[in-house]
Amino acid sequence: MFGRTGLQVSIVGFGGTWISQISVDEAKKVVRRAFELGINYFDTAKLDGDSEEKIGAALKDVRDECILATKTGSRTKRESLADIKYSLNRLKTDRLDLIQLHGIDDVKTLKKATSPSGSLETCKEARSEGLVDFIGISSHKPRVLVKAIETNEFDTVLVPLNIVTRQALEELIPLAKDLDIGVAVMKPLSAKTSNITTCLYTPPLSLLSDEPELKTLLGQDKISMVGNALRFVLAQDVSVVVPGLRSIEEVEVAAEVGEEYKGLTGDEEKRFRVRLDWNHCRDCGLCLPCPQNLDIAAVLRFQMLSVTYGLKNWAKKLYEGLEVGVDDCTKCGECEPKCPYKLPIIEMLQKAQIDLRR
Repeated sequence: MFGRTGLQVSIVGFGGTWISQISVDEAKKVVRRAFELGINYFDTAKLDGDSEEKIGAALKDVRDECILATKTGSRTKRESLADIKYSLNRLKTDRLDLIQLHGIDDVKTLKKATSPSGSLETCKEARSEGLVDFIGISSHKPRVLVKAIETNEFDTVLVPLNIVTRQALEELIPLAKDLDIGVAVMKPLSAKTSNITTCLYTPPLSLLSDEPELKTLLGQDKISMVGNALRFVLAQDVSVVVPGLRSIEEVEVAAEVGEEYKGLTGDEEKRFRVRLDWNHCRDCGLCLPCPQNLDIAAVLRFQMLSVTYGLKNWAKKLYEGLEVGVDDCTKCGECEPKCPYKLPIIEMLQKAQIDLRR
């Protein structure tokens, strides 16, 4: 059940981001195969290339058997109305099951989008006109989503969560459960980090990277790694996990995980268990920007991968990918007053430098 929406969603959904990279014919086959295997939740966005168009073409004859979720990346009423009409046309439908405010990653943007002249008002008007059934919000920042759902304006949230990205478990997901908000999970296979475009970063932030430590954690082959990563997410208080899928093989693997999932084994619970101290970085990114252009959140994130999750070699490689290192920190102290958790950031950076130095 997808929270208070009452929608019966498959526990594994279909993320449409990557089908923009394959041909129309192949994409239609991939989407259709997902439907045939019981996946009924399809999440896309106007900003995801021609993903909406491909999903709409693949599912037009079974539209009423599917749940279509898309997004508006606009922040104003006029622009978001155009987005909704555009998405309806591309998805070949007269209504959307779910429209989501897209990428609301800071409080300033949240306030703009939820103001009387913001995109939320358009979504509410579209709902009253029967163009939209429910309204959700997506963000990479669980802290922002907490503030969003406290308004009681949103039926669902879309947030990153995976075995090494657990910030949503601390406050957001318990609150969403209390408020009967549906939780959808994005990036189940990627160690998303503040201020970094995941898919462009080198070395890869993918949990499926060919790193021995990741294989020890998740499995020795890609199918096992995907399965274990998805199983961790499904074990949390969430409604649906939405991996980005781009091939029939990926669809079949993801669908099988959803069909066979019955809970974690005792061994999995032990293997996936970690202890986070109160003074860990939540990757909120509010300490940025740094005068020296040091990506503080990324440094502390990589240290957590090393120390908390035991991914020492991978973390060191990721740290080496940063253009600016802790050596460039002048200890100016501008970051610490901005941290909502009052962390001793300078001290933590010095410790991270030691832990991440090769």
